[in-house]
Amino acid sequence: VTSLWLKTSGRVLQLPGRQHSWPAGTMGDDDDLRGVKFRIKVSIIGAANLRSADFNLLTGGKSDPYCIAGLVGRPDTEIKTETIMKTLEPEWKFEGVIPKCKYGDAIEFKVMDYDAIGADDLLGYCELAFDQIYPEPLDDELVLKDEEGKIAKGKTGDSMIRLKVSAERLPSDVQDTRCFVNVIKAEGLRSADWSLSGGKSDPYCIVTVPSKPQCEWRTRVMFKELNPQWSEEDEIFQYEEGDNLEFSVLDYDVEDADDLLGSCTLQNSDFHPNGFEGPLNLGEGTLYVKISVTVPVVVEEVIDPGEHVGPRDREPAPFHLRSMDTGKVHRLVAYTRIGRSKKMLEDPIDLILDNPGINDVSRLHAVIKCWRGPDPNVWMARLYDDKGSEGAGQGPGGGHNGGGTTVDGEAVEPSVGSGLEPGNVLRFGVREMWIFERASMHLRSQEAEIACNKASANSAEDPSRMRSFKIPSLAADSALQRCPDWLSLVRVVLECRLEPDEPPCVDCIITQDEVGRTVGRHEAPTLAQQEAYQVQRILRELKIGGTIKLRLSSDPKLLAPILKHLEAHQKALADILEERQEALE
Repeated sequence: VTSLWLKTSGRVLQLPGRQHSWPAGTMGDDDDLRGVKFRIKVSIIGAANLRSADFNLLTGGKSDPYCIAGLVGRPDTEIKTETIMKTLEPEWKFEGVIPKCKYGDAIEFKVMDYDAIGADDLLGYCELAFDQIYPEPLDDELVLKDEEGKIAKGKTGDSMIRLKVSAERLPSDVQDTRCFVNVIKAEGLRSADWSLSGGKSDPYCIVTVPSKPQCEWRTRVMFKELNPQWSEEDEIFQYEEGDNLEFSVLDYDVEDADDLLGSCTLQNSDFHPNGFEGPLNLGEGTLYVKISVTVPVVVEEVIDPGEHVGPRDREPAPFHLRSMDTGKVHRLVAYTRIGRSKKMLEDPIDLILDNPGINDVSRLHAVIKCWRGPDPNVWMARLYDDKGSEGAGQGPGGGHNGGGTTVDGEAVEPSVGSGLEPGNVLRFGVREMWIFERASMHLRSQEAEIACNKASANSAEDPSRMRSFKIPSLAADSALQRCPDWLSLVRVVLECRLEPDEPPCVDCIITQDEVGRTVGRHEAPTLAQQEAYQVQRILRELKIGGTIKLRLSSDPKLLAPILKHLEAHQKALADILEERQEALE
């Protein structure tokens, strides 16, 4: 319960206390409205049956009414109609806007009688809670109340005011990291306004970030209080980690500058990221606040180590599977599929489980990928099943729910699979149990492997269009890893090859390991595709001793926009250089 105080022409009117519908923390239970701002459109059409405030023996009593509208406790939001002289039935037809408020702000309307000499008289007031105008607008005739909180009366009945009020939600950019401050109350404030009945103050609180004036917000003014209770929350605009919060409690004055009642600063480490709730020392008085910080959850990118291995990779791998039931051995290749469909799988490369009575293995149940590690003599292997232990589900072309896939009794990770080591026991469905084992494999010499891979690459690509760069050192690898996009990567490679003047018009990038075996192939035939390409996919494949190959393109549809892009980039660099030279001068 609060009291409404009116300051007009040097005197103060206190209106009776009444309950305001301030939601918890002023933001209510709907998190969607936290920090949201609104624009209030106000139409004050007219009033009826006002009381006579000016006595006249000849014409009878009349008034000179005007109306003030504003947010409760926020005098700086007030808007005012014109004064209509000598009437008890004014028609203002006033249109106005309160440019900004927040969810929970109440709106007050005060009908006043203008007096040339002395203070203006209150003819009646009414107040609207925010939920009366949002989400549905208000269009109604309301009863006015007098200074004692009773229904205001005119000669012919109750005093009324005709209003149309609506709230429009303002657009806002939601930040990743958000800070909400609830100013709860203050106690023991000093008296800044002297009066015969005892000194009081009209306190309000300003919350801001030092050096960021755009972050400031302020509470309502609580008139004639030394222990104000606001329970008001708002968001710190453009809040960043490291921002301290400054709290200043001031005494509102109509004519003079507002007096400072106390202030304090809360360091960022005291509330970020776990929040804060408690008292703050103002020097003279205590302020109670609650601060909550929401920090975005950083989801780490899950990288599949075998992402580069696909269905076309069929080279023999130094592993095989041995059935625990029959002793059957199946040799693995780089990409081996397991299932029961003879039509979908390729015999003898894929493992076909077609034993009589199998009904818990899907047509395409699982995949095993094998590939060489950084050391060409070391191989990696992973088992994939996108349904994990919950069953393979319906496979392409039909099928039914299978019994899932496990490694040593543990479910297979659906997104990145499970790593395999010799001796692991793999279960497909319910009964198919196989042991993952190492198999002997005759390897070519490193020189022969390099020669074969180079010959294969040359047969597929025109050597005159290719530019190769073997990464010789950590410094070169570091320079490549810092490239933010496709064009930057191409330009760094060309500079490392001492060909900086070569236009970076490249439509294909190929990565190879230490022995010249292709690791990845990336194509982007247009500038738009190159700008959108996730260059991290390429950088993950680069290692010291490996090779990155560029395929130059003379396609004018790619060359022209790239040259235009480079020209704009060089102009931007020239402008920056010129600005820095001017600053130095």
